[in-house]
Amino acid sequence: MGEVRLDRVCRVAGEAKLILYEEDGTVQDALFIATAPVRGFEKMVIGKNPLFAVEAVMRICGLCHASHGIAAVEAVEHAIGIAPPRNGLLMREALGLINRAQSHALQFLMMAGDLIKEEKRNEVLFKLMDFHAKVSDYLLKLGGAATHPPNLTIGGMLRVPKWSVFNNLKARFPDLMKSWEELKEVLLDEDVQTEIAEELREARREMPYLASSFFYGDRYNIRTDAVETMPYYEFRKEEPARESTTLVAFYDGKKVEAGPRARMKTYREFRDNSLYGIHLARVLDTELAILRLGEILDEIDMNEAFRVKNITFGPGRGVGVYEAPRGTLIHYLELGEEGRVVSSKIVVPTMFNIPVMEEMAKGLSVKAAEAVMRLYDPCIPCTTHVVRMR
Repeated sequence: MGEVRLDRVCRVAGEAKLILYEEDGTVQDALFIATAPVRGFEKMVIGKNPLFAVEAVMRICGLCHASHGIAAVEAVEHAIGIAPPRNGLLMREALGLINRAQSHALQFLMMAGDLIKEEKRNEVLFKLMDFHAKVSDYLLKLGGAATHPPNLTIGGMLRVPKWSVFNNLKARFPDLMKSWEELKEVLLDEDVQTEIAEELREARREMPYLASSFFYGDRYNIRTDAVETMPYYEFRKEEPARESTTLVAFYDGKKVEAGPRARMKTYREFRDNSLYGIHLARVLDTELAILRLGEILDEIDMNEAFRVKNITFGPGRGVGVYEAPRGTLIHYLELGEEGRVVSSKIVVPTMFNIPVMEEMAKGLSVKAAEAVMRLYDPCIPCTTHVVRMR
């Protein structure tokens, strides 16, 4: 059995290497070894005010920023027993959906080199950049910044846009939708796709799925106590795995796929079990996120409150669950007597997906197996939790 070692996997969020074991051109096994340095945010927030903790954990990732913010505020609100007013929840949902569309657009860009023929690729990239710029402007206006939205806070929204700005966003929504429709058409055009895309269409396999909600997240739709994590090197027990700085996660002791297809399988009648089906699910996930954003803009009443008043921080334990772009994101949080953070644990979608990615690579060509690592859109900085003391 031969070994193919890619010391740097390109077009993924973070630093990783890939070791493939192949025989007669077919992958028999795969090791996805993330090597990014540990970020340490769970330790950083210990002893800090929960308001600081929310802003801090949004910096774990430049792609999943609002997702971490939402999961964190949900955990704090659960711990202290409050809930935002309807406007606050709607605006928070809108920020998360915009973040989802942003992230998916960048993932389509990452996958263009695998799925789109070279002669059509530049056209796709320019359409993606145009769409990403337009949807990011919504986060800027509603959340206060195009990344790490500062208006997202415990109890609702810290600030809201002026009437004129909000109405302008509503008026521009058809243009955002048109930009997406043009992009979707080329993303799904099989005539401009590569042989790798064809191989992914032929590769049919399925694993259990994990999803807590369709547009938002719900701690009561999953058993958060059934989530287990372990260092990657303990999971694989092979010498190369000792380099990894990630944890991997399991649900009820099983490997589970999280992300767009998990949401589509759980909450809609999505039947495509091919690896290419993950791409199809992500396209549909983006479209429905944008459509739901349009509904939210119509539902928000600018005359009503956006935040709970007179919030008191005290002791308690909370769990925040949110459907991030890549899948189910969980924040476990405990506050002490003074209302400061005494413990924090974060389980991110890529922790669930790494064992699945490795399984899905089996039976493919080397090129398609490498593409699978990008297809699942791993967010490596979010996943790095392990420091090996020497």
